[in-house]
Amino acid sequence: MYAPIQEITLRSHWGVIWGTFIVRLKTISRYKGMLLMDILVPVFLAAMPILLGQALSGSISAASSNFEKNTGLVGANYVAFIIIGANVFATVTTSLWLFGFFIRREQTLGTLEALFMSPAHQISILIGLTLYVQVRSVITFLGGYFFGCLLFSVNPIQGQVLLALGILLFGLIPIYGLSFLLGALVLKVKQANSLLSTLQWVVGSLMGVFFPVTVLPVTFQVLAYLFPGFWLNYNIQAALMGLEWFFINMYGHLSILFIFAITCPLIGYMIFSKTEYRSKRAEGIGQF
Repeated sequence: MYAPIQEITLRSHWGVIWGTFIVRLKTISRYKGMLLMDILVPVFLAAMPILLGQALSGSISAASSNFEKNTGLVGANYVAFIIIGANVFATVTTSLWLFGFFIRREQTLGTLEALFMSPAHQISILIGLTLYVQVRSVITFLGGYFFGCLLFSVNPIQGQVLLALGILLFGLIPIYGLSFLLGALVLKVKQANSLLSTLQWVVGSLMGVFFPVTVLPVTFQVLAYLFPGFWLNYNIQAALMGLEWFFINMYGHLSILFIFAITCPLIGYMIFSKTEYRSKRAEGIGQF
C-alpha cells in the first residue's frame, strides 16, 4: 500500500519559506568574513573614483566643481553620490546573481533534481530565498552606507532616509524577477562566475553608479531607462541627496518601479519555468 499524497497547505508553504530562509541564514552565519566583505567591498569600490577625483583636481572642492560641471548635477555632493551608487550597485548585484549561484551550487552538489522533485513548490523556495536576500541586502546596504559616510565625512542621515530604505526594499522586487532570467541562463550554459564577471560592469554603467547616465550616448541612456536597477539607484540618490526627479515627480518615478515590480517577476519566472521544463526533457537540470 502506498501512503496517500499529502495535500500541500498554506501552512506547509510557509514552512518551506521559513525553512529556506533559516537555512540560508545559518549558512551565511558560518562565513562572517563574507558578511564583512559585503560591507567593505562597496566602500572600497567607491573609494577609488573618490580619491582619484581628488588627486587629479587637487582638492575636494575642485573635484566637486568638476563633477557638477561635467554632469550638470549642480550642488550635488559627488562623494555622497558615489557612496550611495556603490552600495546600491553591490546590493543589486548580490540580489541579481544569488538565484543563479543557488542553481549552480545545487547542481554541483547534485541536489538540484531532488530539490525540484520534492513536494515543496518552487515559489515557496524562491520566496524563502527572496526573504533572505531582503534581510541581507538591508543589513549590508546600511552597514556599507554608514561606514562609507563615516570614512569620507558625509552626513549619513541627510535627505529622506526612510523613503530611501522603502525604495530599496520595493525596488529590489524587479531585480529578483531578472534573477530568474539569469537562473535560466545558468541552467542552459552551466556557468555563474563567468556570467557575473561579464555582466556586472555593464550593470554598473547602466545604473549610473559613478556618474549620471545622462553623460552616456543616447543609445545607452535608452538601455539604462529600460533597466530597473537605474531607477532604483537614482531614486535612492534623489531621496538622500535631494536630486531633481527628472521624470514628472517622485510619484512618477515610483510608478515606473511599480510597473517593473509587476512585469519583471512574471516574465522572469515564466522564462525560467520554460527553460527548466525543456532542460528536464533534454539532458536534465542536474547535469554540469
